[in-house]
Amino acid sequence: MRFEGGGRWVNSGWKRKLNRQRTVGPDQSAVLEPQAWGQIPLFTMARTLTRDTARAIAVRQLSGWDRAEPALLALVAERRMSNAWRCQVAEMVRLALAVREAEGAKPTSGRLLRELPKFADVACLVLLGAGLLADESLPDPRLAPRSCRDCNTWMPGGEHAAFRCDPCRNWSRRRHRQPGQCARCRREGLALGAGHCRACHPHRDDLSVPAATQLVIHLPTGPGGPGPQPKAGEHWPVPVDATPATTLCRGQEALFTMRRDWSPVLARLRSRPWGELPLTGAATALVEDFAELRRDQKESGFRKNIRTLTILAYWLGVENAFHERDVHDLARLDEHLAAKPVCQFLRARGLLVDDPGMHRDRDLVWIERVLATLPRPVAEEVGAWAQVLRGRGPRENEPRSWESIRSYRGYLRPVLTAWTAGGMTTLREVTADHLQDALDSLGGTARRQLAIALRSLFRALKRERLVFRDLARHLPVGDVTGLPRPVPSDLLAGVLDQAATPFARLAIALAAIHAVPASEIRTALTADLNLARSTLELRRGLRRHTLYLEGLTTALPPTG
Repeated sequence: MRFEGGGRWVNSGWKRKLNRQRTVGPDQSAVLEPQAWGQIPLFTMARTLTRDTARAIAVRQLSGWDRAEPALLALVAERRMSNAWRCQVAEMVRLALAVREAEGAKPTSGRLLRELPKFADVACLVLLGAGLLADESLPDPRLAPRSCRDCNTWMPGGEHAAFRCDPCRNWSRRRHRQPGQCARCRREGLALGAGHCRACHPHRDDLSVPAATQLVIHLPTGPGGPGPQPKAGEHWPVPVDATPATTLCRGQEALFTMRRDWSPVLARLRSRPWGELPLTGAATALVEDFAELRRDQKESGFRKNIRTLTILAYWLGVENAFHERDVHDLARLDEHLAAKPVCQFLRARGLLVDDPGMHRDRDLVWIERVLATLPRPVAEEVGAWAQVLRGRGPRENEPRSWESIRSYRGYLRPVLTAWTAGGMTTLREVTADHLQDALDSLGGTARRQLAIALRSLFRALKRERLVFRDLARHLPVGDVTGLPRPVPSDLLAGVLDQAATPFARLAIALAAIHAVPASEIRTALTADLNLARSTLELRRGLRRHTLYLEGLTTALPPTG
């Protein structure tokens, strides 16, 4: 309980202050000079307000003081405070009104109260009771969450919200600490103890700790400690109409993000028709615009899209952008909801936050999944090769698509798997024998594509200086490793002598001398042979190929 009077010495002290205020010189008249009402400043900067600033405007006629003074007297009577407290709060209220005139803003913004040296929270209550305070985010500024003016601690809103947290207010009141510049964080206007502010004071002797501000959340408690907690297995009752849309402000970002579970929401809204959900004016306009765009759609699809957007607008509101992951998670739980058209509409309106994980190239996802199966050094080397193909290497080249890289990776996958299964931990261990063995087991197009992929891989690794030599540089890109060697004449004569039938001798001659494949030998017809011209027509699908026979083949006995 506080008494009405402040005592003999307090009254004499205030008399001396009043005498000093009445002797304000003409040089103080330019302090917080009033501006035209409604004028928007071109450049704004933070003010440094002190008790001397309040004394300089003590005799000035301030607009709004006739309304603020009765509100102050009512607050003093309600809290039964002393005259000394009333005079100090009056100084701050008058200082806030002078800042209001200097800004030219008739409704005082809550931002201006942060510049008051003290009693900013009480001045907020006085101006609010006088109808002179306006806030951009909430109708009642006392309910707005804010950060502490001194230590930047985040404070939740409520009936007893202030501009400074309780530890900072107790710190400044203890031993009447004088404001100044902190020797560690270099911020000015803070109550100091041993040359340091409250946040830096515990680290004043430890120079290794950097001068950084740690995020702190101040949760006020009552006289008996924290409030009552629910029993085990119980939860606080949730109002029926309580949704995130009623608790979030425009532009407020989430401090901790996590994936939303829509199952309880749908269970709660299942008994309510989606057309009867209460929406704000902005949400109703958004749903109507979407319905107008989708009016030509089939009835079933139209209802799915409208129902999805209505639930999102009701539960989350339309003041902030929607997350694409939330839309898809909601639609995945019910077959009567749709996500893709809603996302397209919200993206066109600038109300959708895209999820990068939902727009990844499928070929890239496949490549990353395959790389995860390889040892880490090999996976890093193959990943570096993929980055070079994407045009991110030391030399500029045309970037390849992920589909093309996946094709290369498909030919290399069996080879890399076999090498790593044999104990290879890095591609630096690859030798020319490894490359040759990998190619010898293949033929045709598969051999050619593997040779191309190996040459591309080791060329990129050599450029990135991940291998010492490009062993695949001289790999032949083709089905053969060189020109075929002819069959010696004596060996050919011996083989022909061992043939038991005329057809066998003809097949040996066509294969050994003319290199005719076995499939074409089997499809050759007697009618296609012209002995007069020494030619044989070979059937290759719908095409015909004329083969000119030499003397040995022509002189072979007929096959009958």
